[in-house]
Amino acid sequence: MRAAVYHGAGRLTIDDHPDPTAGPGEIVIRTRACGICGTDLMEWYQDTKAPVVLGHEPVGDVVQVGDGAPFVVGDRVFVHHHVPCLDCDLCRRGRDTLCDTFRRTRIDPGGLAQYIRVPAENVALDVHRLPDGMSDEAGTLIEPLACILRGQRLAGVGEGSNVVIVGAGSMGLLEAELAPVLGAARVVVVEPNAERRPAARALGATVVPACDPEAVREAFDGRLADQVIVCTHNHAAMNDALHLAGPASVVQYFAPTPPGEMVPIDLGAIFWREVDLQSTYSAGPADIRDALAMLDDGRVRAQGIVTHHVPFDQVDEGFRLARTGEALKVVIDF
Repeated sequence: MRAAVYHGAGRLTIDDHPDPTAGPGEIVIRTRACGICGTDLMEWYQDTKAPVVLGHEPVGDVVQVGDGAPFVVGDRVFVHHHVPCLDCDLCRRGRDTLCDTFRRTRIDPGGLAQYIRVPAENVALDVHRLPDGMSDEAGTLIEPLACILRGQRLAGVGEGSNVVIVGAGSMGLLEAELAPVLGAARVVVVEPNAERRPAARALGATVVPACDPEAVREAFDGRLADQVIVCTHNHAAMNDALHLAGPASVVQYFAPTPPGEMVPIDLGAIFWREVDLQSTYSAGPADIRDALAMLDDGRVRAQGIVTHHVPFDQVDEGFRLARTGEALKVVIDF
């Protein structure tokens, strides 16, 4: 089979790999499509793993079934790349994405391969048949939406929330669409790029060009935000977002920065308002199930999120489009 191998420093090649075989409890899928995630583009994050086959948003058809695996050849499935143990202290506290098992489990060799072996742990806990009416494209959005769903639940987005999203990239737009589904009353999106603002407005959000507390107060009838979700690693925006948070609110950092990179933030701006700062990482099995259901029943439509489809043999072009920002979201089609 062929797989897209990342060698570090932004370099990708399509190389030959041995065809995988399903062991007991495992399945092998023939990949149909796989999204490119922002983390796939982070050289500081991926270079330490290179050479590696990237991709963790795959949809495919089951072509092999190991003994005991609850699928049949021909099933079209979404595959989650990590699964927790559900038994450790972190899992019992609802922080299953921090579980050691979650960090260890991994699809083989990665989503950007013609065939993927799915370990038995993943098969048992977080592989899902896709509804007949769900497109492959929608299937590739299950994992990104699940990550956002987990984050918004952690931040307490709910009935009557006033939510600010900083950044209208693909994840920021999904954040803006999901918040009202969870009960948010009003959503403000901060986006300096004028070309990206119409998509946020189409979701019913108030769109402002900068982290302006007065603009937020105007949108929220004199109040600041209950939740501020920062979908950018721009240092200035990460600090400016603090000024949009109201008393007893949450500022959640969704986009990571490299370890050791210092981000100056004005803690004095939030101390007297008891603002909580938090981060969120990935998604657990419950988030995946709920995200799939939301895409299936139309509560989240995710229209316009995927702007480019690129064939597998042009995967390097797909990464270029994503890296330069010419594409909002790229899906690689097999």
